[in-house]
Amino acid sequence: MKFRVFDAHCDTAMELWMQRQPLYENTLAVSLRRAERLAGYAQFFAFCTVWVEQKASDEQIFRCAEENFRAELERNSGRAALCRTAAEAEQAMQAGKTAAFLSIEGAEAIGCDPGRLEEAYALGVRMIAPCWNRENALTGSCMTGGGLTAQGREFCRRAQKLGILLDVSHMSEAGFWDLAELAERPIVASHSNSKAVCGNVRNLTDRQFRAIAELGGAAGLNLYSAFLTDGRATMDDCLRHLEHWLELDGDGHICLGGDLDGCSELPEGFDALDSYAALADHLQSHGMPEDVLRRLFSDSLMEVVKACIM
Repeated sequence: MKFRVFDAHCDTAMELWMQRQPLYENTLAVSLRRAERLAGYAQFFAFCTVWVEQKASDEQIFRCAEENFRAELERNSGRAALCRTAAEAEQAMQAGKTAAFLSIEGAEAIGCDPGRLEEAYALGVRMIAPCWNRENALTGSCMTGGGLTAQGREFCRRAQKLGILLDVSHMSEAGFWDLAELAERPIVASHSNSKAVCGNVRNLTDRQFRAIAELGGAAGLNLYSAFLTDGRATMDDCLRHLEHWLELDGDGHICLGGDLDGCSELPEGFDALDSYAALADHLQSHGMPEDVLRRLFSDSLMEVVKACIM
């Protein structure tokens, strides 16, 4: 695998805590052992508390899962590093380590409270999706509709001023446009595909994708079969989504957002993190230029991080 991988979304950190598995070698799609097969690896590890069935408070769940993940990083300090900036990620990868960024998927993890953004930032959180599939005090979701509330607008403004990247992947379309209007920095859809290619409600319209690109952000290719096509996806379906976005002048604004350890079915031939090598080979064999692939696999997301995260 000659391309570095910088992926905008996986659910591994939550699964490590819930399944009591280690980060280095496990039965999940993402592990440090698999990462060793890549040319370099950076990852936003997401914490989504909303769908956890054992209901302590969302804040308690986040605290437990985050502390567990931090302990795993410390246990593997020779192989991985918690990163807060692009420079730290570059330094980690040059040392042969996984560059781990923290993200929150659903602001319930911090009580949907704009006043707790500084606390999250101090922990190292550098990306927040205001909601998951349920509406909350900040915004409606892709499943419910409804735009940003006044609290949601304050939350998003404060997050951007702090240097926390905002993720629109689960937001309603109304909430998306509310955020796009007030955004002063790039935004991302960390793990969403093209609705023109696959009509799933979680995917982006062409207008949304163009708006993300115009803001200097990026959309992350989601590898969940249901967001790629009807039925079991193949790597050709990944190619179709990429080609469509490239037709929209999206080069430089497409990244990886595999949703690994957060989805039930991946494309045929893609099993886990190290399968990104097979995806790269497939795309290259179908004429995808090497410079486009380099931006897709790492550089586009790194440019967004440089622009947004301080």
